[in-house]
Amino acid sequence: MALVSLKEILSLQEKGAVGAFSTYDLFSAQGIIAGAEKANMPVILMIGSAVLSKPGNEEIGALMVKLAKEAKVPAAVFLDHSKTFELCMKAIQIGFSAVMIDGSYLPFDENVALTKKVVEAAHAVGVSVEAEIGALAGIEDGEAVADAKVTDPKDAAEFARLTNVDALALSIGNAHGLYKGVPHLHYEVLEGTAKLIDTPLVLHGGTGLSKEQFAKCIDLGVKKVNIGTEIKRSFMDTFTKVHMENVEAYDFIGAPQQAKAAVAKTVEENLKFFAQDWKNSLK
Repeated sequence: MALVSLKEILSLQEKGAVGAFSTYDLFSAQGIIAGAEKANMPVILMIGSAVLSKPGNEEIGALMVKLAKEAKVPAAVFLDHSKTFELCMKAIQIGFSAVMIDGSYLPFDENVALTKKVVEAAHAVGVSVEAEIGALAGIEDGEAVADAKVTDPKDAAEFARLTNVDALALSIGNAHGLYKGVPHLHYEVLEGTAKLIDTPLVLHGGTGLSKEQFAKCIDLGVKKVNIGTEIKRSFMDTFTKVHMENVEAYDFIGAPQQAKAAVAKTVEENLKFFAQDWKNSLK
């Protein structure tokens, strides 16, 4: 299979949603691909801007592109939550097939202007663009946002019209990282936005939501679900467990391999769950 754009991978998913999973190193990347191949489903390899922008981490991005090209299933390589035009262009130069420009921290007009600039440059070389309107609270890869701002569907529709983005992330009460308490999701935002635009909608902050919440969001138009913390938790919990079972071994071969297998299982289970035909099964 070839490396594909976000736009193409979303079109391949006839029902349900596609999973996008955070990548940090060789083992997490291999685990994500292995899980997708086991499920025989399209997948999105995702890396956060805070990770890719660190010195030396371009190699992780290049590795993701290589693994996606060699995968037995369609795979996109996606830059998550870039705040700058420059980092989006860097990802495209590495070979990414999709980028997210996150101008949600800016006033509406400035978010539109920044997003349009990225869209024009990315579309010219066949790369898809995701953007965000509204703001999610929480912590993702060390970057914290204290105040959330729920998306207004009318603003989302106008934003999509002005920018021509390929996917749009909304703030509906979801959050990055682990939820404190039971998350309250504003389903009416998804429903209202989906009635106004055809642009695929994206759910960030997936770790910690219930199966019922996922199902409802997908039923209301979400086509891409981001999973980050659950990948880290699968890897680190397994790695730690293996190490603690035989501390003196310092098993630098077996521990990461088992952690990679745990990531693969997490990805496989999530992909199968997201891809269900919730629109019919919930009726």
